[in-house]
Amino acid sequence: MNRRHFGRRVAAGLTAAVAATMMFTGVVSAQPADSAPVVDPATAIAKLRTVAAGNPEAEAAIERLAASPTDTAATNIALPGQIFQIPAYSDTGQGGPVLGQLYGAGVATNMSNQFRFGFFGGPGVIANDQTGAELDVVYYSFATGASGIAKLDQNNVAVPTVVSTPPVAGLDSGLVVAAVYGSLNHQVGPNVVRSTIWWPTLGTVLA
Repeated sequence: MNRRHFGRRVAAGLTAAVAATMMFTGVVSAQPADSAPVVDPATAIAKLRTVAAGNPEAEAAIERLAASPTDTAATNIALPGQIFQIPAYSDTGQGGPVLGQLYGAGVATNMSNQFRFGFFGGPGVIANDQTGAELDVVYYSFATGASGIAKLDQNNVAVPTVVSTPPVAGLDSGLVVAAVYGSLNHQVGPNVVRSTIWWPTLGTVLA
């Protein structure tokens, strides 16, 4: 299949999944409720707050999430596509009149046994030149205690239309909570548009 066409289909599917996640907040697991691992939202935020300590941008992102506990309550395991349950909002949104400032969502991928955090969304396509912008993820593994902050700077590597981190090691096969924050450049026709996230995307996934 042509890579460009495949990328468009992936992007369309991911965007639809984000919309579905927003509409059905709290019903985001394909597993029965009694078999899906449960993560306490307050505990998840507390872990990320500890990891973010000392990084002003990360601290600000986590504090925004902590200030609205009812908006971060859907932290059961993500959809099979490992899309983060809580989507991101930005100053530009996706560039259309319908979804407002709904911007996109974080995603976890595990291609060729390489676990990565990623992000998709925004107007146009993610630009290859990210000069002046920086997108980061703060994460914590409940299985191993591994944690950190990583840059999402690899475009179209793990999955077309998704910007990703390098492979993240040390997570084993357990629950991971993560939040993506920062800014990203998008190519919209001949113009480059920078989107700055004001509401981070938050998710609990399986490594």
